[in-house]
Amino acid sequence: MGCTEWVEANQKNKPQSNAIGTGVLTLLTTGMYHAGILYDPGYKHHEWTYDHSDSTILVTLILFHIAAMLGSLTGWFLIERYTKKKINFVIMSFVIVGCTVSIALPHNLIGIAFARGLMGMAHGMAYLVVLVHGGEILIKELRGVIMAGANFCIISGVVIGGAITTVDMETLEPYQFLGILGLSYMLIAFFLNLIVCYESPVFLLQRNLQSEATLAMMKLRNESTETWEIRNEMTEFKTMLSEDASTSRSIFRDGNLRPLVLIALGKIASVLSFNYAVNSIKVNVMEQVLDINDTDARLSIVIVTSIRMIVGMCTMFVVDVLGRRALQLVSTVSTGVILVAMGIAYIATDSITPDIGMAIFLACEVGASLGLTFIPDVLCSEAFNTRKKTLSIAAVQVLENVLHVVVFAIVYNWDFVVYDRYGGTLLVAGLPILVIGYVLYRKLPETSKMSIRQARIEFYKKEGIVFGGSKNSVEVLYD
Repeated sequence: MGCTEWVEANQKNKPQSNAIGTGVLTLLTTGMYHAGILYDPGYKHHEWTYDHSDSTILVTLILFHIAAMLGSLTGWFLIERYTKKKINFVIMSFVIVGCTVSIALPHNLIGIAFARGLMGMAHGMAYLVVLVHGGEILIKELRGVIMAGANFCIISGVVIGGAITTVDMETLEPYQFLGILGLSYMLIAFFLNLIVCYESPVFLLQRNLQSEATLAMMKLRNESTETWEIRNEMTEFKTMLSEDASTSRSIFRDGNLRPLVLIALGKIASVLSFNYAVNSIKVNVMEQVLDINDTDARLSIVIVTSIRMIVGMCTMFVVDVLGRRALQLVSTVSTGVILVAMGIAYIATDSITPDIGMAIFLACEVGASLGLTFIPDVLCSEAFNTRKKTLSIAAVQVLENVLHVVVFAIVYNWDFVVYDRYGGTLLVAGLPILVIGYVLYRKLPETSKMSIRQARIEFYKKEGIVFGGSKNSVEVLYD
């Protein structure tokens, strides 16, 4: 597909991206609060932390991820029972209340904790809804770029949150600014959900609503009549649902363990490359070069996240062209090699010239942006049996949030100004990434430009992996 054809296809299929627009805007908003345990913007200078112990501040910050775990499980319960439009309204109510509390109580620790909890709840639910809904409604030629775009919005929110919370504004507190910005996003999200949030045909077919499913498909494909393409897709959906009907709901049976483990490994690698400990090392090295002190806005935070955002934005447009597998492997291996090399260098020497360290860490960010963060989300949308998909994705998200909490709780009080812990931290992060890269190289199939049924079949195959994207089904999917 050439550039012109791609643009035309994107414009024609705009209703599909619009349908998940509410969830994407929610992730952009909650991403601003997610930044809270990815970087230290100088919390000890924020008024809401005054006269409170480190453990109290720690709990307040990790509440976002604890609530996100609960949100993922709540989303699993709701998605099986209610339409996406109704669930989105529930999610928006959490965000609106959280933003309002942020604006009203920016100096109060309990208020901040309550707001972060609500935002975490909304984050877990919205993340799950976007991946499930998007995977079922997007055409195979655009599923990769749009699903990667959802992760891009989270990173964009992290950039905004990381930038705002480091700046000392005279008229507004950081959380007040985030709350106002979040409410403006929710205003747009409300109308998107009200007008253009079309239900998934798969969801409707599961409830034997054939005519409603066909009508929803026509709206999503921007067609006025039921075309042959729509009929073929509907037939494939029915075939997929009939195949899955004979399986159990257990996420550990019927061949589901393979895609679950592979995607979980991808998420583990993502967290190892983008967490509070690794980010703190990168930020401190850059601040030595930029000569920034604790009282200044931490420009280094903006630099690190902006690189991940910009390079990730460019890469997501080629994820359907170059393929998921190639980008995942290049990103994983390059990031792991750099982290291990820097870890060994810090252990072997007393210090590394800050200029060189900054250049290498920037290269590491570029490598990590090539797919390490967003490819697992793309795979989540297409890898699982329909009866197991929601709980499988929720389980992967819970694992991701647990890892963030564990890393943050361990290193929160560490002094990253000195080099003592740099080498060990980078090695602990980098070595597992390399191991994961090898496992993915051996086991991860290529699923670009496949329907969700074809992609799921590739993940469930047991006789080897597909490098180029075979579209042939197998006789027996489940043993």
